[in-house]
Amino acid sequence: MVKIFEEEVSVGKVSLTFRRTSGRGHPVVMLHGLMDSAESWDPFARSLTRPTLSFDLPGFGHSSLAGDDIWKWQSLFDRALRKLDVENSFLLGHSLGGALASALAFKQPERVRGLLLIAPAGYSRIPLAQLLARPEIEFLLGQTAPRAMRFRPLVNLAYRSLFSHHHDPSDDLIGRLVESRNDIVPGTRNGMHLLRELSKGRFRESPYEGPVAGLWGEYDRLVPPKYSMKGLLRVFPEAAVRVLEGIGHHPQEEAPGETLDWIAEWTDSGIREPMLVSAGEPYG
Repeated sequence: MVKIFEEEVSVGKVSLTFRRTSGRGHPVVMLHGLMDSAESWDPFARSLTRPTLSFDLPGFGHSSLAGDDIWKWQSLFDRALRKLDVENSFLLGHSLGGALASALAFKQPERVRGLLLIAPAGYSRIPLAQLLARPEIEFLLGQTAPRAMRFRPLVNLAYRSLFSHHHDPSDDLIGRLVESRNDIVPGTRNGMHLLRELSKGRFRESPYEGPVAGLWGEYDRLVPPKYSMKGLLRVFPEAAVRVLEGIGHHPQEEAPGETLDWIAEWTDSGIREPMLVSAGEPYG
């Protein structure tokens, strides 16, 4: 099995944790979505023949908080990648991570070989984020979420209701959410603020002119493809867009094989054998 090494890089007062695999060619930088961590990319990182760096976003996993402004995050990650001598890479982002990948491509287009976006924030309104970022809702979630997340059936129900389309989360994902329940609130609060601002001030142009690919689930209730896809195509008219049938907001969990094939295609990467979609479980 391909080894994954967890490391950290400091930029000023902020510490970012990332997970690294070795491989051939330009690396794939992986950025996860809200209430997730870099570990969610492990099966894909192990499967690709390109080297990968998957980051914990600020306030998630083991990375420290870094405010709630997408352009400050962009500057932070640009400095981190330079510090790690990553001069040219593929950017792969899901949801909130898709917005960060888009911001990185906007500011440093010459450093990006390809922009891969899975249900990306920043191209349409996200009504749920606007609701959850209200002060009274924030307070309620801060008080109740850590206690509620001790119960795996409740986590499973919330996941099925918000993120997936009739798909249960993997044991790995539930385990990460339960273990992080006491630390996840500040990062989630900042993430919701950031998503709310992105809903108001969406990406409307970009100097990046390289390949862009977008992937959505047909039944994504958080970032509906009907609107997000239109927003992406306004910014990148030549983007290659695809919608997976019967899938919600989390294609990596709900359709890992198809998602891996899509990533490998757009990063021009080989796929190692066997492909692992969760700990010890081969796909296909």
